[in-house]
Amino acid sequence: MRKNVFLAVFAVIVLGIIVAGVGLPYLHQAAPGTDAIGIPSTPNIIGSSGPYVLAAPFPDVNDSYPVYRTVLPDTSTEEKRRIGDLFGVSEGVEKPERTDGRLYYYTNSGAFQYIIPAKAYPYATDRQPDLPSDEEARAIATTYLKERGLFPADVYFEYVKIGSSCENRSPTSVTVYNLTKHVHFIKKIQDLRVHTAGITVSIGENGEVVAVSNSLREFDPKPVRDVKIITPEQAYQRLSAGDVMIQPLQEDYDKIVVTNISLGYWMETQTEPQEYIVPVYVFSCNAMWDGKSEEVFRYVPAVDPTEMEGLT
Repeated sequence: MRKNVFLAVFAVIVLGIIVAGVGLPYLHQAAPGTDAIGIPSTPNIIGSSGPYVLAAPFPDVNDSYPVYRTVLPDTSTEEKRRIGDLFGVSEGVEKPERTDGRLYYYTNSGAFQYIIPAKAYPYATDRQPDLPSDEEARAIATTYLKERGLFPADVYFEYVKIGSSCENRSPTSVTVYNLTKHVHFIKKIQDLRVHTAGITVSIGENGEVVAVSNSLREFDPKPVRDVKIITPEQAYQRLSAGDVMIQPLQEDYDKIVVTNISLGYWMETQTEPQEYIVPVYVFSCNAMWDGKSEEVFRYVPAVDPTEMEGLT
C-alpha cells in the first residue's frame, strides 16, 4: 500500500499564516585552524532561550534614523473588489471549491492573499509537475506583478525556493515531488531592509501563478522625524535579556551562535495594526542542539519608547 503525505511549506510573510521575513544572513566565519578577525571578545551571555554566543562584529550605524507613519488601509468594499478583479476573483461565492481562486484581505494592514488552494497545496500526486526554472519563475512573477500594478518602488527580488512538496512513500522507497516554487521579493527603506513583510508569488505547473501574497504596508514617504537608536552593543545585551520583538516559543537549544547583526525596519504582521515604521536590530543566528542546527532570527527594538513620545 502506497501512502501519500502532503507537505505544505509556507513562506513566512504571508498573511497571518506566515510572517515572513526571513532574510539571508552573511556569515562571519574563520577557516579551520585560523583566528577569527574582527569578532569582538564579548563573553558568552545566557539568554532567555539558551546561551547566546557572539560570533559576528557589531555593525557601524548612525546615531539616529527616520521614522515613518503608516497610511490607514482602505477597507471599503470597492477596494476589496478592485483587488479581487486583478486576480479574477468574484464576490458572493458562499462555498468556493478548492479549485476556485480566493482572496483574503487584512483590514488592519491592507495586506492580502490570492490563492487557488487545489493548485498551491494539492493533496497528493504521483508525478513530478512541470515547473519552470528558477530564472523563468522569477521572470514570470515579476511580469505578473507589474502587469497588475503590484510591484511598488524599492522592491527587490530576494530568492526562488521550493514551495509545497509531496512525499510518495512505499515500503521500500520515498519519492519527493516538488509542486510549486515561491518567488520572494523584499522592500527597502533608505537602503535598509523591511523585515517580516514582503511579496511572495507561488508558481505551479506550466508556469501558472497559483498564489500571491503581499504583506507590505503603505506609508507616508516623508519621515515624521529622526529618532535616536540604541547601539548594537546595547541591542545585544537586550537580546540576552529576552527583550525581543517576537518572543520565541519554548526552545531547548544548547547554544545560539549570532552570525550576523544588521539594522532594518520593522513591519508588524498583517493581522496587527501599526502606526509607525521604526528601526529594528536583526540578529541572524545558528541554533544548535543534539548535533543538529537551524537558522533562527531575533529582532530587538532599536528605539527606546521615550524616543517615540511626542510624535505628531
